[in-house]
Amino acid sequence: MKIPPIALRAFARDDQRLILSKSLFGAAVVAAAVTGLSAGSAEAVQTTTCGLAGNLTFGDKTVSNIVCTGVGADTEIRFNNFDLAYDFGSVIDPPTQAGKISYTISITDPAFEFAAVGLDSGCIFPALGGCTVTKNLSWSGGSTSLVSSNGNPAPVDYLFAAGVTSLNVEDIFLATGNSAVSTANNFFSQRPGGGPEPVPGPLPILGAGMAFGLSRRLRSRIKASSTAV
Repeated sequence: MKIPPIALRAFARDDQRLILSKSLFGAAVVAAAVTGLSAGSAEAVQTTTCGLAGNLTFGDKTVSNIVCTGVGADTEIRFNNFDLAYDFGSVIDPPTQAGKISYTISITDPAFEFAAVGLDSGCIFPALGGCTVTKNLSWSGGSTSLVSSNGNPAPVDYLFAAGVTSLNVEDIFLATGNSAVSTANNFFSQRPGGGPEPVPGPLPILGAGMAFGLSRRLRSRIKASSTAV
């Protein structure tokens, strides 16, 4: 029997309270050799909802063209930064078995470009069916996809070649049985434009070295607070 929507909504709100209490919603991935991020230290969180989706601006980053499909109007979208990296995530209210959020994210400062992107998610009762969040990204000259399964981070972060400053993104949610997708967390980092080429992505997180240590620690804490088992 399917979990009643009111119960799923309660799980989502519990997840949200836990994440906000730790100031870690969406956490950040830090790419190697990223220095001088123009956003500086953490600023106030920017938020919108699927019901009244508006553009978000955070330092030299903008999120625009937000379109929500198959998710509730109360689904909250948040944009934040953590020193050298920043995140964009959503608390899906109520959790869904099928839906999508698409948007465009751009860096407006011509001195910077995207360095890396990662994906994590939350899944309610993964043992009772299973969840996947698929991130499809495209940009001028390329595209890639990441998949987070059953509330676990995507096994790789994608490292961009030089010159990428705008991304079209689709986060696609799918769950089966009595499972439901409750959160999607997107981790971005940037570097000075025209700098050294990164190691071509995808690159396994465990092989990315010390620069990804913060990402792994923050993701572990998010998983503990946003995944119901």
